[in-house]
Amino acid sequence: MVFDIYNKDSYRAINSFPSKIHGDGNRMLYSKVSNIKELRAQELKFKVLEERFQFALEASNTGVWDWDIKKNTVYYSSQSFKILEINSADIFDNPERWDEIVHPDDLQEYYDTINEHFENKTPFYENFHRVLTSSGKYKWILDRGEVIERDRNGKPLRVIGTHTDITTQKEKELELVKTMKLYSEKNSQLLNFSHIVAHNLNSHAGNLKLLLDMIDAENKGMENSEAFNYLRTVSNDLNNTIADLSQIVTIQNNVNITVKPLKLNTYLKKVLDIVSAYNYRNLGTIINNIPEDATINFNPAYLESVLLNFCTNAIKYADSERALIIEFNFFIKNGKKTFTITDNGLGIDLKKHGDLLFGMYKTFHKHKDSHGIGLYITKNQIESMNGAVSVASEVGVGSTFTVTFND
Repeated sequence: MVFDIYNKDSYRAINSFPSKIHGDGNRMLYSKVSNIKELRAQELKFKVLEERFQFALEASNTGVWDWDIKKNTVYYSSQSFKILEINSADIFDNPERWDEIVHPDDLQEYYDTINEHFENKTPFYENFHRVLTSSGKYKWILDRGEVIERDRNGKPLRVIGTHTDITTQKEKELELVKTMKLYSEKNSQLLNFSHIVAHNLNSHAGNLKLLLDMIDAENKGMENSEAFNYLRTVSNDLNNTIADLSQIVTIQNNVNITVKPLKLNTYLKKVLDIVSAYNYRNLGTIINNIPEDATINFNPAYLESVLLNFCTNAIKYADSERALIIEFNFFIKNGKKTFTITDNGLGIDLKKHGDLLFGMYKTFHKHKDSHGIGLYITKNQIESMNGAVSVASEVGVGSTFTVTFND
């Protein structure tokens, strides 16, 4: 039987147990007295803690999951489904369903991270990946978990963990990375600009001095002098180059460098006019196999600088034992427009200098006009246009520079 006793301090319940009759005829009743007030206080305390825990999960955009590997079933909390923007757990009746919504680019690392933990290589599982929501958009998830039960062979039996929506933080992080990359590119472009100014203006100034020396040597009237005509050409090109470079400074304030469809032969002819001042020495022959209609998408100032560097290098490093030949070609390779310039000059030992060839201030021949900056500028300009440059060279035979454009 049960006796209820009330008083002002507590509410007690006396739970009866089997009784026993002693020799004197008295019956002894064995019972247990429980303090219901204390039990209810404990229940209330646990309820408050549970509510606090639930609030913390919801406030942190965190869902809980519990994976029974043996049964191949998984429990997801309501917050996990809230992250996925769905209302029912019925469609997620096994762990493979979550795998199906992981972004394809993140899937391999996702599996690798889980397997490393399953094999006891890591103390817990942690992975960042994107999941496809019911709205068709991807969200970034921080997925954490730990094996809490294994069999005697160490094989996982049960795993528990959390899903946390970190989309906002991840998007800010990606935006920050994008901004840092943008500033890095701008700094590189500004540095490249300073090199163009130093190198190109130095080349033009050298040509002006050379032509003036020719005028003195020929002792002719300037208005009738062939050298004077060259001087006018070089002077005009110098002014145009300065104007182009000034425009680049303005362009640096924009995200993208101006790119236009340019006729390759037009710019090559312009560059050849600049370097034609060297022809009075009969240094060589120009072979131009570029089709008249060959067009590329490039920055005008960069294209002129690239062609000028290639041409002046070929002339600088000509082999004094034979007449210089420079050959230009243009063709389509692997779907990409490709330009080559080949010379029969001194050549470069690529086994010795290949890794340094496009480095800043790297020179490979003893020449008074070598500054080791031309190829560095050229490579940066081409890559800034999403192109690529490579070289094949042999000492005593010559070199071929190949430019692959991004169109």
